[in-house]
Amino acid sequence: MWTYNDKPVNGHEDLLPGCTDFVYMITYEDGRKYIGKKAVRAMRKYPPLKGKKRARRKLKDLPFMNYIGSCEEAKDLVISSKEILYQCGARKAATYLEMALLVYHDAIFSDEYLNENISGTFYRNSLDGLLEYPNGT
Repeated sequence: MWTYNDKPVNGHEDLLPGCTDFVYMITYEDGRKYIGKKAVRAMRKYPPLKGKKRARRKLKDLPFMNYIGSCEEAKDLVISSKEILYQCGARKAATYLEMALLVYHDAIFSDEYLNENISGTFYRNSLDGLLEYPNGT
């Protein structure tokens, strides 16, 4: 069951009308967490109406209620909560917020989080070349 601001989300009707993507946090029974983003609506192209030339575009709802995240390591873990943190009207906003949360929580370096990379660019070993931390440790 998804929640947003401590209220249950049972479908698209419980999301904001302009929401196309959201940023979420899944918490597992062992206390570990996963932060990600999910597309819930997308523009789809349809053939033009009879006698018209321009293709039609409509916003289509995408399934998300049974979504359990994209983390392979978490496939066998039991989910204790699925929380929507932010609802976004653009994929770029969701991508930015997901990345900001991952950096803020040091998610790829912390054992508390299952995230292994940020945007497919930064991985757990990204700081292997760091020779010294600023505080001397």
